[in-house]
Amino acid sequence: MKLFGTNGIRWILREGRGVGFSLDLGLSIGTFYGAGKKISVGMDTRVTSPMIANAIISGLLTCGCDVTNLGVVPTPVLQYAVRKLHSDAGVIVTASHNPPEFNGVKCIAGDGTEISKDDEGDIESIFENKGYAPADWDCVGKEFHESAIQDAYRRIVYESIDLDGGRPFPVMVDCANATAIDYTPRILTRLGFGVRTLNAQPDGRFPGRLPEPTRNNLKDLMMAVKNSDVELGIAHDGDADRAIFVDEKGEYVTGDQSLALFAMEALERSRGGIIVVPINISKTVLDVVAEKGGKLDLTPIGSPLIARRMMELDAVLGGEGNGGVIFPEHQYSRDGMMTAIRMARLVALRGKLSELVGALPEYHLTRTKVRIPKQQQREIVRSIRDGAEGHVTDIDGVKISHDDHWVLVRSSGTESVLRITVESDSRARTERILDDHVRLVQELIGSLT
Repeated sequence: MKLFGTNGIRWILREGRGVGFSLDLGLSIGTFYGAGKKISVGMDTRVTSPMIANAIISGLLTCGCDVTNLGVVPTPVLQYAVRKLHSDAGVIVTASHNPPEFNGVKCIAGDGTEISKDDEGDIESIFENKGYAPADWDCVGKEFHESAIQDAYRRIVYESIDLDGGRPFPVMVDCANATAIDYTPRILTRLGFGVRTLNAQPDGRFPGRLPEPTRNNLKDLMMAVKNSDVELGIAHDGDADRAIFVDEKGEYVTGDQSLALFAMEALERSRGGIIVVPINISKTVLDVVAEKGGKLDLTPIGSPLIARRMMELDAVLGGEGNGGVIFPEHQYSRDGMMTAIRMARLVALRGKLSELVGALPEYHLTRTKVRIPKQQQREIVRSIRDGAEGHVTDIDGVKISHDDHWVLVRSSGTESVLRITVESDSRARTERILDDHVRLVQELIGSLT
């Protein structure tokens, strides 16, 4: 059984993965780390998170691990806690941006990054073989509860921000009924910004909007910003490791555009350096990095791969086009709350977000997905690669680059879908090429049935 995807494990409970599955995960993780190890555990606001977290904690305790229970926290806070509490590892129960019927688990290494693929493979092997190592009755682990680390995290983010005389302004934060509620609004308020909120009551059914901060899901935020004096809209996903922005006109700002602005700032501050991004990043980012004299390093998709590559190269910034940004001076993990605070600072110092975005190189990027069983995906990607014309890169799926556009077709790490990404300098061309590749994938699916 393949458990881990691009970013942890995701599942729907009704699909035969309930308390027993969660307990087995806890036993597998506890066996992997071993008796006497210290594991920090947190969860998001989903309805099923307490059930799953308690089952995983039971498995860890059974194997003799001591557990520090942080309760409801954003994933970046759990990652911060692992390092500051000197834990050997961490587990966060979250399905991040997925709809409410999903839940999941991310495993965190002792340095605060997500665990390596090799470690994931070892946990999967224990799970598959049920090779659990329960401790004797008098050696089971102890559970502790910790809340002070949340204040410590807020303080470290607040103290890292110097507005340098910049003017605080009204902002609106859409917390997605999720884990950012006690963080981004409070930190911005302490920095002097006038904060208004949307979806700021924890509710694992996500009644305000779905947790993924897409353009369609943020219509309320966009309208609220447009019809007020708010100069920046901020939207988080379910576990707050991402942040997406809305400018003062109520216009959606893509994650690629905000990452380009952060890359520009980092390269100016460092007078060059390396920016690490995945293969599906917009050419907007590539052009900005080249203009600012930086070097670009491309990775397969997945924030753990980006973080570890950043550590290898001593990169000045890393991130993805979905609003996940890694600031190495803070921690080697995506942090939506730090991303939100840094964007507020950038606007306070450099002016309106619409003008900053308007000065960026303009391309048109769009993504879609085609549902298809996992066992057919590899063959379809191979067929597309074999028939490709143009420059082919295959570090993750197949990317076909031409002078005026590029196309990426790859298997999702979190869903049974093929993801198709297209970018060109023309919206019409982008849509046409996307339609062509959706039809191609559907034809290939038909040829396999």
